[in-house]
Amino acid sequence: MKQRIRHVLTWLFSLQGKFIVTASVCSILFTTAGGLIIISRDAALYRQNIVNQGKVISEISRLMLANVLVYNELGMMDDQDLKDFLDYFIIQFMQRDKRVRHVAVIDTAGKIVACSDTTRYGELCIDRETLAVLKKMEIIVSEQRFADEPVLNISVPLNISSKSWGGLRIVLSTADVDLAIAARRKEILLIASLFCILSLLVVKVGASILAKPVIRLAGIMDSIKNNVDLEQIEAFHELPPLRERRDEIGTLQNSFLWMVQRLREADREHKKAMETLIQTEKMVSIGRLASGVAHEINNPLGGIAICFKNLVQAELDEEAKREHIEVINESLQKIGNIVGQLLHFSRMTVKDQRPGDINGLIRRILFLLSYRLSEKDVTVRAELADLPPVMMDENMMGQVLMNIMLNALQAMLDNGILTIRTEREDKCVVVTIEDTGPGIPQEVLPCIFEPFFTTKSVGDGTGLGLSISKSIVEQHGGAIEAESQPGNGARFMIRIPLASE
Repeated sequence: MKQRIRHVLTWLFSLQGKFIVTASVCSILFTTAGGLIIISRDAALYRQNIVNQGKVISEISRLMLANVLVYNELGMMDDQDLKDFLDYFIIQFMQRDKRVRHVAVIDTAGKIVACSDTTRYGELCIDRETLAVLKKMEIIVSEQRFADEPVLNISVPLNISSKSWGGLRIVLSTADVDLAIAARRKEILLIASLFCILSLLVVKVGASILAKPVIRLAGIMDSIKNNVDLEQIEAFHELPPLRERRDEIGTLQNSFLWMVQRLREADREHKKAMETLIQTEKMVSIGRLASGVAHEINNPLGGIAICFKNLVQAELDEEAKREHIEVINESLQKIGNIVGQLLHFSRMTVKDQRPGDINGLIRRILFLLSYRLSEKDVTVRAELADLPPVMMDENMMGQVLMNIMLNALQAMLDNGILTIRTEREDKCVVVTIEDTGPGIPQEVLPCIFEPFFTTKSVGDGTGLGLSISKSIVEQHGGAIEAESQPGNGARFMIRIPLASE
């Protein structure tokens, strides 16, 4: 569930996600607003239409009834004829227009003289709008409810000029109008929904088309970020080639590809410079080993010279000759071993990572340092655990170990202790090198891996050893860090990934 939420959040904050969400929200808002405006306008038109119809009906009825009332006043109709006519008019009116729910005629005193509800003859009218027309002499239309039904209450005066005979009330049902408005509302909402869905599909397709080159550029950038070697970027090989474009994205593509090309060239130059620096620093380390190596070679050479002189000049029996020959052979093997280790360490660095034995590499480095260790009477504590192979270039990793061990030797006085410990930690091997020197000042500790930073006197160090060591370890996918407390020595931890099991 968390992974799905994380995936959704990642998509929402992506360029494509932001575009789709923004465009979708705008589309929904505009479509909804447009639909509501249309619904409101149509509802107003429907209601205005029914009001106009009611006014027309009431005006025609007013004129007809006013003429009849004039005839009655002139004596051309008696009161009974008038009453019969009004009843007949109301019955016919309600039969012809099924929307009419109630009709009433009142006199100037507000008493009902004719009504669709015959039980109310002679009662006083209680409708305020109908009573109001007796004074205002104008049509009054209001929306009310009649028998739990929405209606238009239309009140019209029965008058000719200033002469008034009362008023007419017509209650016209608007239920059909409400049904028509509801049907129109559903129709508009359906059209708006379809339009929203279509807009969202268009937005998604458009976003995919527009974001595709940007996504590919982001993929290439991720590959650059996640791959040390710019010559082996998967995005260049797995993703389809960028198409030529004439818009701003096309300009971005061209600029981006130009930048990548420049990065490749800079990376090549950086690699060449790093190889030169690594080899230079290696030569510096060899120079620092020179006196010890010379002494290690000089001792067996002296033994060889003495044995050879005895074999040539002295008369020795067969047993003595055999012993001298064995001493010469052992000395030559020792010299060959020392020279072989030195040549192995000093050869040009080639990035060739393969499964290797880190413990064996540590032992060979300690062999090269044996004279320097004995010269300063330094005790070595090698706590080497049984470890699986690690992915490393032995030459490059050997330079890292040699550099840190030489720094430890230089930092310690006589009778110091050099502790080298290896252990497995998850999918890495941790090599810890600890000395008993004076330690590294806390204000200096954060800077020790910076290029050309050194606390040694002029001529004793280049300031590149730890910086190059850090670069080599990171090229192996590992990490290096240092800890120190003044007066308690320094500790360096090197993490190297295990080889695939």
